[in-house]
Amino acid sequence: MAFEAVFRAYAAPLCDLACSYVHAPDIAEEIIQDLFAWLWVHRHEFAPQHGLRAYLFGAVRNRALNVLRDDAAAVRANARLVTAPSRPTDAELLASDLEQQIRTTVAGMPPRCREVFTLIRGQFLSYAEVAAILGIAPKTVEIHMARALAILRARLGPWLDG
Repeated sequence: MAFEAVFRAYAAPLCDLACSYVHAPDIAEEIIQDLFAWLWVHRHEFAPQHGLRAYLFGAVRNRALNVLRDDAAAVRANARLVTAPSRPTDAELLASDLEQQIRTTVAGMPPRCREVFTLIRGQFLSYAEVAAILGIAPKTVEIHMARALAILRARLGPWLDG
């Protein structure tokens, strides 16, 4: 029952995190399934050092990076499979353009800034949890987050002013 409770509580946010790395929902779901299968097999000797939440998010991050490393071509092909709505309104087009600009800006950030920003703003993790996942000091997380926000403000200034 405890395993099921953990799965129900964390599967969706973990899948979102994996998808933010691999850009393919089916691959993200497979990463989550593999992680929970591993947890089930090792449930008797499993004891995370920094708490379950930090372990799960760190494990998903590492597994997603492994997928990208091992099969980058397949991930890029899956990322292109996006369908667009027919006849969007002006507001939808503007929102879509802003969303694309945000994605482009986040993608153009230095890797560590991007990771910190994604974990804090995308997965709602605390600075301490992100520090544990990435193996860096909380102050370093704070610095990376400040840089990420400065980059966003600089690049999105025209969108926000007008």
